[in-house]
Amino acid sequence: MALAARRRPFHQARFMQPRLPAFWLYMVLLVATGVVAVAEQAVFRDASPDGFALSWLLLAVYALPVFAVIYALDLYEREPLSLMVAAFLWGAVVATTLSAIANGGWGLVVARVGGPEFAARWTAALTAPFVEETMKGLGVVMVYLIARDEFDDAMDGFVYGAVCGLGFAVVEDVFYFAAIFGGGVRGVLQGFFLRVVASGLYSHVLYTGIVGMAVGIVVSRRSTSTRGRRLAQAAGLCGVAAFAHFLWNSPLLDLFPAEPWTGTDWLLIPVATAVKGLPLLVFVAIAVVLARRRERRWLRLALSTEVGGDGISAEELRLLEAPRMRRDARRTMRRRAGSRAASLLHRLQREQVNLAMVASRAADPSDPALAQQRDLCRSLRDALLAMPGAAPAETTGAAG
Repeated sequence: MALAARRRPFHQARFMQPRLPAFWLYMVLLVATGVVAVAEQAVFRDASPDGFALSWLLLAVYALPVFAVIYALDLYEREPLSLMVAAFLWGAVVATTLSAIANGGWGLVVARVGGPEFAARWTAALTAPFVEETMKGLGVVMVYLIARDEFDDAMDGFVYGAVCGLGFAVVEDVFYFAAIFGGGVRGVLQGFFLRVVASGLYSHVLYTGIVGMAVGIVVSRRSTSTRGRRLAQAAGLCGVAAFAHFLWNSPLLDLFPAEPWTGTDWLLIPVATAVKGLPLLVFVAIAVVLARRRERRWLRLALSTEVGGDGISAEELRLLEAPRMRRDARRTMRRRAGSRAASLLHRLQREQVNLAMVASRAADPSDPALAQQRDLCRSLRDALLAMPGAAPAETTGAAG
């Protein structure tokens, strides 16, 4: 089959899945909560147009790079952008709106049980962690129900969860800038320093990333782990996320200087946020490193029987395992043979990852889908080596 007719990756699900009930449930909830969310944003805009515009500008400067970093976390297969946007919108619109309603109701319960003084200190810690992580976690579940094939491991769940948490954080920050910090330009700048500059590394992106990782473990390790073990691991991760959120909202370990903040108080704020948030950041960093190592082990195992065949060589596998070496190989190819050759090499690398996916799911080595994927990788390599200047690629290590 011609290369042009086989450009579609092994699986890259789209968000638009009108045949699935989950897609329509997502759309109904997004539209219904979107009406409320848009009305709230209109109130903020009318109260302070300049502050509202500045809020969204500053948060865009923060959110776009964070989105890009999250997108790049998956070593071998980037998640479809349409699903990433869907996860972001769930966090920004559905989860924020439903959480506001639920937090308000549970806040009344806390006030009745504990009294006004207790409620003022503890309501946010006792309600938000459970309400908000549930609402955001449901967004990861919805993405899974719409595109089940995209959840290959815990890292996929982390990516969708982190993006969902990012959407939640952005809209919540706009609310705080307007309702807590006054909504004016000065208040927005103060709120941005506190909630993004000093606290942006520790909040919803991490909480929901952990919850998403829990979802990924439950739905993707069925052949290598029992259901009870997967559920126990997921429960532990969700417990970590809820506890970290609880600690952040509670008066425990509260080292913030008394308001109003002046002079050196602004230097103490990042220290106060680090005391509460840095342990979680370290935990997440370790979890992500372990998940990425698991991805590398999976790739090596899945391709162990393919090395030396038509699909991939030992040198190509060595380079494929290391993202930096893959990028270096493409840069070298671009210098030697031009952009078209580098793009073709990039495609060969993607299809070799897809070869690993096919191999891990094939019942036997003669599976037609596996043979077809081997042929595609071989044809891509042949086309690459036929390009002027690209022929030495395989021997120099640039063909991987």
